[in-house]
Amino acid sequence: MYKISEAFHKQYADMYDKFVRIYLKDGSMRIGLFNDEFYEDTSILVSCEVIKITDIEKMELFEEQP
Repeated sequence: MYKISEAFHKQYADMYDKFVRIYLKDGSMRIGLFNDEFYEDTSILVSCEVIKITDIEKMELFEEQP
Protein backbone atom coordinates (compact mmCIF):
# COMPACT_ATOMS: atom_id res chain seq x y z
CA MET A 1 0.00 0.00 0.00
CA TYR A 2 2.93 2.35 0.62
CA LYS A 3 3.73 2.43 -3.12
CA ILE A 4 0.21 3.69 -3.85
CA SER A 5 0.57 6.41 -1.24
CA GLU A 6 4.04 7.42 -2.43
CA ALA A 7 2.90 7.65 -6.07
CA PHE A 8 -0.16 9.67 -5.08
CA HIS A 9 1.86 12.18 -3.08
CA LYS A 10 4.42 12.56 -5.86
CA GLN A 11 1.65 13.14 -8.42
CA TYR A 12 -0.04 15.85 -6.36
CA ALA A 13 2.99 17.39 -4.58
CA ASP A 14 2.46 20.76 -6.29
CA MET A 15 -0.98 21.02 -4.66
CA TYR A 16 0.17 20.98 -1.02
CA ASP A 17 -1.15 23.88 1.04
CA LYS A 18 -3.62 24.83 -1.70
CA PHE A 19 -7.35 24.42 -1.97
CA VAL A 20 -8.33 21.39 -4.03
CA ARG A 21 -11.48 19.80 -5.38
CA ILE A 22 -11.56 16.04 -4.86
CA TYR A 23 -13.85 13.76 -6.83
CA LEU A 24 -14.53 10.51 -5.01
CA LYS A 25 -15.39 7.19 -6.64
CA ASP A 26 -18.81 7.21 -4.96
CA GLY A 27 -19.71 10.33 -6.99
CA SER A 28 -19.35 12.84 -4.16
CA MET A 29 -16.99 15.79 -4.11
CA ARG A 30 -14.99 17.59 -1.41
CA ILE A 31 -13.27 20.97 -1.42
CA GLY A 32 -10.61 21.77 1.13
CA LEU A 33 -7.01 22.60 1.94
CA PHE A 34 -4.67 19.75 0.93
CA ASN A 35 -2.25 19.20 3.80
CA ASP A 36 1.16 17.61 3.39
CA GLU A 37 0.24 14.89 5.85
CA PHE A 38 0.19 11.14 5.59
CA TYR A 39 -2.43 9.30 7.60
CA GLU A 40 -1.47 5.67 8.05
CA ASP A 41 0.14 5.80 4.56
CA THR A 42 -3.27 5.15 2.98
CA SER A 43 -5.11 8.44 3.41
CA ILE A 44 -4.68 12.17 3.03
CA LEU A 45 -5.76 15.06 5.19
CA VAL A 46 -7.90 17.71 3.49
CA SER A 47 -8.88 20.51 5.82
CA CYS A 48 -10.03 18.42 8.81
CA GLU A 49 -11.21 15.34 6.92
CA VAL A 50 -9.23 12.15 6.41
CA ILE A 51 -9.82 10.71 2.93
CA LYS A 52 -8.60 7.31 1.77
CA ILE A 53 -6.44 7.51 -1.34
CA THR A 54 -8.19 4.48 -2.84
CA ASP A 55 -11.53 6.37 -2.65
CA ILE A 56 -10.25 9.24 -4.82
CA GLU A 57 -11.13 9.33 -8.51
CA LYS A 58 -9.21 12.55 -9.22
CA MET A 59 -8.06 15.76 -7.60
CA GLU A 60 -7.59 19.23 -9.05
CA LEU A 61 -6.80 22.73 -7.85
CA PHE A 62 -9.87 24.61 -6.73
CA GLU A 63 -10.20 28.11 -8.08
CA GLU A 64 -13.24 30.09 -7.10
CA GLN A 65 -15.24 31.62 -9.91
CA PRO A 66 -15.44 35.45 -9.76
